[in-house]
Formats: sequence, structure tokens, C-alpha cells
Amino acid sequence: MAVILESLARLSVLVFVVTSMLAMGLNLTVVQILAPLRDRRLVGKALVANFVLTPLAAYAILLLIPLTEAQSIGVVLLATAAGAPFLPKLVEFAKGSVAFGVGLMVLLMVATVVYVPLVLPFSSRGCRSTQSKSRVHSSS
Repeated sequence: MAVILESLARLSVLVFVVTSMLAMGLNLTVVQILAPLRDRRLVGKALVANFVLTPLAAYAILLLIPLTEAQSIGVVLLATAAGAPFLPKLVEFAKGSVAFGVGLMVLLMVATVVYVPLVLPFSSRGCRSTQSKSRVHSSS
């Protein structure tokens, strides 16, 4: 029974994400999605928040909280992979610009494809050194 419920939960999340994206994507034109991305200052802030501040926050968490190597790598992966598919839905709930949310999500997903392979090798080394430091602190 638990396996069926788990499978049902996964399927419902997938259906929610896909239908939300389709509904928003079909309501907006390409011009409407790209227009808010011309605000370089706003886009720059969003990129810095997603690709600089979030990984730095994850690194700080790894310094403060002792985690296993697998958990540390998971935190780093989540912090470096920007572009959550539910971002436009959150923007819609917050009564923000859905066009900007959709455009930003597309931009973040494309940037993530380039960013993660460049940054992850350095981040995973940092994970291991952070983990060894936290072991030293916890054993003291």
C-alpha cells in the first residue's frame, strides 16, 4: 500500500508541474516572456542570488552543520542547480510578474546547464574538505 501511495504522490507532483507549466506557457507569448528579461539589473540580481548567494549559503550550512559526505554533496547539488520548475507558480501566488517568472525559469535552466559542470568539481572538493573540518571540530 505504501508503495502505491508513494508512486501516486510522485505522479501527482509530476502532473502538477507539467500542467502548471503548460497552462502558464500557453497563456504567454514569447515576446511577453522575453520582455521582462530586458531589465538587466533585475536579471543580474536574480542570477547573483541563484548562482552566488545560494551556493555560498549552502557552503556556510556545511561549515556549521556536520553532515555525511553524501548529504553534503546533496546540499551542494541543490544549491548549484537553479531553476525550479515551480518558480512561475510561486510568482503567480505572490501576484508577481508571471512573464518574468517564466522567463527567469528558462534563463536559469539554460544557465544551470553551463554553470553546474563548471562549478561542481570545485564544490565537491569543498564538500570533502568541509566534511573533514567538521569531523575535526566534532571530535575535539
